Amino acid sequence: MIRRKSLPALLVTAMIALSVLACGFPLPAGTTTMAVTKAVCAQGEPAASCQVRQDAYQLMSQLQSAAVEDLNMTLHIDDGTSVTSMVLTGYYEYAVTGQEGGLGANIHATLVSAEITDESGTESLSGVELIIVDNKAYTKKPGEGWVYEELDENALLGLGVILGLSGPTGSGLDLFSDPATFTVSAAEADAIAGQAMQAQTLTVNWSALLANAEALNSLMSAGFGAGGEALGMTQEDLGMDPAQLAMLSAMLLPMFQGTSFATTIYIGADDGYIHRVEDNYVLLMDTSALGALAGEEEPQRVEMRYELSGNIVRHNQPVIITAPEGATEGSGLLDESGGLLGGLGG
Repeated sequence: MIRRKSLPALLVTAMIALSVLACGFPLPAGTTTMAVTKAVCAQGEPAASCQVRQDAYQLMSQLQSAAVEDLNMTLHIDDGTSVTSMVLTGYYEYAVTGQEGGLGANIHATLVSAEITDESGTESLSGVELIIVDNKAYTKKPGEGWVYEELDENALLGLGVILGLSGPTGSGLDLFSDPATFTVSAAEADAIAGQAMQAQTLTVNWSALLANAEALNSLMSAGFGAGGEALGMTQEDLGMDPAQLAMLSAMLLPMFQGTSFATTIYIGADDGYIHRVEDNYVLLMDTSALGALAGEEEPQRVEMRYELSGNIVRHNQPVIITAPEGATEGSGLLDESGGLLGGLGG
């Protein structure tokens, strides 16, 4: 996403990668067990609150199918030299596969509205329909026929960011895995489909995370293993291992003022499933706060904002997703060089 050789910029790249891989809807992928099924309690959290969340993630990990309605996603990345933004609404069906390939599930999605803006202008993909089977993407623009293409790991991760799906790659990540680095609070919740909801907002304590070398090392090590290279970042780029970087991270805290990661989940009071997710991630970096330590001729400023929300419905209801007949081979709509995923990746 961001190409820089300095330590601060590489760190922000790592944090962007971690945040987008670890967020999204808690849907199982392939045969991978979601890290959040081992949900931990935040320091000082009431036992009842923690138990409700643990039970909900356990239920979600056993799903074989579901649908996401009222999908809303906004992504804005300003790396100081270029700006990329995406805004979309839509809905999709989701059927888990027994394979680790692709996103670990077959998907049938419709983009009700979708716009991508970068330095080349704005492109609309409103009304596009797409089907993902294994690592093949079948897309259909309004009034046109089906076109298919194979997606590499980078494109699959980018698609996952857009739809809020971590897939097998990100399922092993959990931003809320250390009791000392996040908080849980009760949130207001309206009923969904006639069922009362118990809502919880989980917020990363950014200062505590950067100051906790052990927790940050564990998270970043998992991030490298979960596809850092596909997001344009390798451990070699850092010039040090995650443990060494974690020891320095507290020194870099001043440049991340304004950064916040929060997720709100809505748990059914009757069935215990998670029925809605709202992610709100803001990552701000300004190296001017570090002066000479940043090693930059000019201060760098980076901004990433990611908002995702949607209702999870039809838990474990039958879903059949197959490749459309008569599709012709093509490219461009979902590949790295353009279209829906052109603004993502290394």
